[in-house]
Amino acid sequence: MDVEAGEMLPKLVAAVEMVLNPLTPHQQRLEAHQACEDFKENSPLCARCGVLMANMAQSDITRHFGLQLLEHSVKYRWNNMAAEEKLFIKENTLELLAKGTLDLLSEHAHIKDGLSRIMVEMIKREWPQHWATLMQELNAICKLGLTQTELVLLVFLRLDEDVVMFQNIPAQRRREIQQGLTINMSELYSYFITTLQTSYNAYKQLPPTVELAMANCKVAQAVLCTLSAYVDWISMTYIVDNSGLLLQMLCAMLHDNFLQLPAAECLLTITNRKGKIEDRKPLLILFNDDAMSTILNAAIKASEHSAFDETRYLFLKKLCQVLTALGHQLCALWGTTEDVAQPPNFQKYLKAILAFTLHPSQVLGSYTQSLWGMFLRHPLISKDEILVSCIPEVVKTTTTTLIKVGFPSQDNSRSCAYAKLDFDSDEDFNLFFSKYRAEIAEVLRTATLLAPMVTFDVVTRWLDTQLKKPLDIGEGSERGHCNLSSPAFLEWDALTVFLESVMSRLKLSATPASVQQDGIRLMEEALVYNTNDPLILSSVLSCISALFIFIEHAPKILPQVLEKIFSTVVFNIEGQTKATRSKAVRNVRRHACSVMIKISKQFPQLLVPAFDQLCSHIKKLSDDPDELSQMEKCTLSESLILISNQHKNFARQCSFLGEILKPVKDIWLSGGVKEALWSAEKFITYVGLDQAPVEPSSADTCGINRSHITYCINTIRAVLTRSTWPEETDVAVAGGFALKTLDNGTVVMRNPSTVHLIPMLDSVLALARSTNALWLPDNLQRRHPEFAKAYDLLEVDKQVILGIHPPCVDNTDALTNRQPLERMQSFLTTIHDNCYHILGYLGQSLGHEFYQAPNLAVTLTNTIFVNLETVPDYRLRPILRIFMKGYVQWCPREYFQTTLLPVLTVLCPYMLERLMAKWQVIEERYALKTEDSEEDESQEILEEQIIRQLTREYIELIGLLFRDKKCVDGQDDTVMDDGEGASSKDDCLSELGQLILKAENVYSCLVLTVFNGLTWQDTPTCNKCIVLCWSLIKQLLAERSLQSDDMVHLYTAVLHSLQRHGQHESILPALLTLALQMYEHLRPMYPALTEIMLQIPNCSEKALKTFEEKLFVTTPQKQMPDKKKKEQFKKLVQAIIGKNVSEAFERKVQIKNLPPMYRTNRQKTPSILETGASDIGLCSLFSPKAANGD
Repeated sequence: MDVEAGEMLPKLVAAVEMVLNPLTPHQQRLEAHQACEDFKENSPLCARCGVLMANMAQSDITRHFGLQLLEHSVKYRWNNMAAEEKLFIKENTLELLAKGTLDLLSEHAHIKDGLSRIMVEMIKREWPQHWATLMQELNAICKLGLTQTELVLLVFLRLDEDVVMFQNIPAQRRREIQQGLTINMSELYSYFITTLQTSYNAYKQLPPTVELAMANCKVAQAVLCTLSAYVDWISMTYIVDNSGLLLQMLCAMLHDNFLQLPAAECLLTITNRKGKIEDRKPLLILFNDDAMSTILNAAIKASEHSAFDETRYLFLKKLCQVLTALGHQLCALWGTTEDVAQPPNFQKYLKAILAFTLHPSQVLGSYTQSLWGMFLRHPLISKDEILVSCIPEVVKTTTTTLIKVGFPSQDNSRSCAYAKLDFDSDEDFNLFFSKYRAEIAEVLRTATLLAPMVTFDVVTRWLDTQLKKPLDIGEGSERGHCNLSSPAFLEWDALTVFLESVMSRLKLSATPASVQQDGIRLMEEALVYNTNDPLILSSVLSCISALFIFIEHAPKILPQVLEKIFSTVVFNIEGQTKATRSKAVRNVRRHACSVMIKISKQFPQLLVPAFDQLCSHIKKLSDDPDELSQMEKCTLSESLILISNQHKNFARQCSFLGEILKPVKDIWLSGGVKEALWSAEKFITYVGLDQAPVEPSSADTCGINRSHITYCINTIRAVLTRSTWPEETDVAVAGGFALKTLDNGTVVMRNPSTVHLIPMLDSVLALARSTNALWLPDNLQRRHPEFAKAYDLLEVDKQVILGIHPPCVDNTDALTNRQPLERMQSFLTTIHDNCYHILGYLGQSLGHEFYQAPNLAVTLTNTIFVNLETVPDYRLRPILRIFMKGYVQWCPREYFQTTLLPVLTVLCPYMLERLMAKWQVIEERYALKTEDSEEDESQEILEEQIIRQLTREYIELIGLLFRDKKCVDGQDDTVMDDGEGASSKDDCLSELGQLILKAENVYSCLVLTVFNGLTWQDTPTCNKCIVLCWSLIKQLLAERSLQSDDMVHLYTAVLHSLQRHGQHESILPALLTLALQMYEHLRPMYPALTEIMLQIPNCSEKALKTFEEKLFVTTPQKQMPDKKKKEQFKKLVQAIIGKNVSEAFERKVQIKNLPPMYRTNRQKTPSILETGASDIGLCSLFSPKAANGD
């Protein structure tokens, strides 16, 4: 055989070199590659040729392929290999370890890795039972030199990765190998420490230029990498043994440029250990003087050049993580026992964390923010004197860290240099900074609860400084105003976050009177602060809004607050008109309107006395056609409605709402608008869809028509969402809001807006029908060619659907003069969405008055649900998500039969048909896998994502139909790993759900949708369906409404789902539970399920019969436990459980179990009868003396 291998060697070498030669023709490369693969798979000479090719005399390419041949032989042929062949491979592999590589500085990493993999594969199959001498053999090899020592360390590293970290071997072998490692850990750990100590000392004693020094350094690095794998699970006694020798060496190595990174990684693994509290206590040794000083000095040294050296920066991040992990351990340990309290050097430690918090790298700062939050929330640490003394410094750091600088594309901060190392784009940084700022704000809120005077003092001084500080606009904009990168705006923006965080947790009742006085003073100073910069003005407005908590204590400043708000509402820059206002100006005006909403919600009682003046002022502003936009008018009207709710008088509120809605009625019910709303053809003409675009927008007469519709829709929505009755029933009844009293004593309220809104709802429904009809082919033809894309999704909506973060563009100075197509597109989207917001809110706002409307169901089906077949998916989503969800959720039970079921009768069959067709298209698209253009592919991805979201939202709606509200509120979209998502807690069906299951034309569609949803290629949809399936099946069984064919279809869908989604570990247990539950409960009534099971490959009739015999045992004592049922059932259906694409054609590695390591024969305890004992003490136990305690 050796002769044959020698003859084959030149051919193999030539084939390997041909494969990897870049000049080889493609066809020859394919043939050579196929020859190599055929030899690897089929040749009995595989191992012997591998040994010959791995010889040092061969090229690196050839040697690597030879090692691959050896590894392949071990992985796939070991179980069928003769003992002589196994011995041959074992001996030659050990020989390669001892003499088969170049020195460790010259040898390639892939050769070392390949050789270590072969050893590990043999260990996984033979050790410890069949290879008792392994440790001695490896020890002997280590004595041959540094090169062999490094190879042995790589073997132990990869063994730990396969057995402990990745656990990619059978459970029994994993337990045995880990047990073997544990038994030998004392010698192993001693070997690791000795090798590390020896190599490190030898390395330090020699100049770095000497090869022997670098060789020892290389070995030390290998030991550190190997230790990093083992210290995560070995006993803590090893780590702290010999006065914590390992920890001492790791700390010492933090100052060496070549060893500091692996040392820090090893130290991080140790400090991140989980487990029992008593096992983690020894970690607090790192708080002693030597360890803490060494770590901090290493951090100081590394930070000096970290911005210019990525390796140094990476080391600095590891050190920061070590310190924060140590803090997490302290939080877990502090107070658990009397001896665990404030550690030594705690003040020095906190200063180090503070230094990392202030570091220019925001990533380092983010590591520390969560730790500060944990310290401040800890019941004991938060009261520690040293920590309390640090709170002022922590709070002060936030004045710097909150400033949004550090974009990789900029150079306006030291943070930018680090951001270039951490982030690929400004968008990535922007996403990170949002989370980072939220963490800082949470720390501020927690600090305010602990030390309110500290945070309030800092924010007072900061705001005072900003109000007196001249604006530094930096480069600014062309108009001399700030942009998003201006220093002044960045500081104001950070101050706003700081102030809002503090004020949200400040309890005035628990603070001295001076706080109220200072707060009122701050508000007065902010109110008199004047600026013409829109960005700064917006920030000042945010500060005033945050200070609203002081208004109750100083009502006299309310007029000044309102004056400031309204002056900002009409803010403008010279030269700009209503049509040409910049984005920054529009934003600050909208911000002022939102602040008016906020104060109206928080302090409506204070505004009631000024209600009439506010009404007249807002009316005056609204009457000026060149002042307020439609959105601004509606927002200010909302604030008035919120205040009017405090009148708590039905007649007065009704009268006021009539005044608000009068101009809307005049427009909405006028002849021209009404005709346009009731006819899609006239609507197209009325809004200008069939006409050429007109520029400028002020000359567009159809634009005025669109503005009128938008104004009416927005105002109706504002009135509907804001008008309400008093929360207290007695007050509401006294105010005239009671409509009727139900049999159970519940008082039904009436909304003061109902009498005004009901006459306008017909036109709202007509608008919904007309927007659906826009998609009819005839109406599509009526569009002007330049408006062909007016029906498309807005670009911003596409980005949201696809999960694309918007680009970081500073367009605050840009004029918002949109193109006609964009204006039309925005108009159609807005009215469509707002129309369904109105309809969806009717149930909640109007309640019984809405649902008792005559022929409501017929009206809805003849308007909203007309022409749905032409409506695209992204327009259908608001109908389900906004309208139907609200319509179902707020429907009183007495109207289920008359208003809800007729609507479901129309909607449910249609949605089943539509979703089935859509998912069929997706299935076919995946099956064909045609090559499309990039544009077509992007459109397909968008359409598919919309279908997925539409499906999920419809399944959520079904869940709302069948589940009690309390069940829906507590429902999680994800299914727990234990598989209980399909049973017990989710079995409740609502009264509506039970009613639906009695309506045959509705329930069948819903049940089919839910079970078909299991098979669609969308895991979230499957998750949502699983929690409904068993509840439906149980109820249907109780109703006895399922035929055998129906049940076969449903059960087949569940099995199909196992095939489709079985690859996902998070969902597989729940699917198996559902399938088992159905089979266990339905098999006795539906024998046809047996035939379905027998169609599964490898599910034999005998195995199934055996399973059923155990499953259907009637004796409780002999019934299988649930866990055993699931295991047996999983074996039956194993062949159809889906696999990931990466695993579908993977060749499975078979590792046989070895005989048990230890077999102990338990001695049977003899019984009393067998021992022959005559007196076992029972008589003396009940003797009178024992009873008397003598």
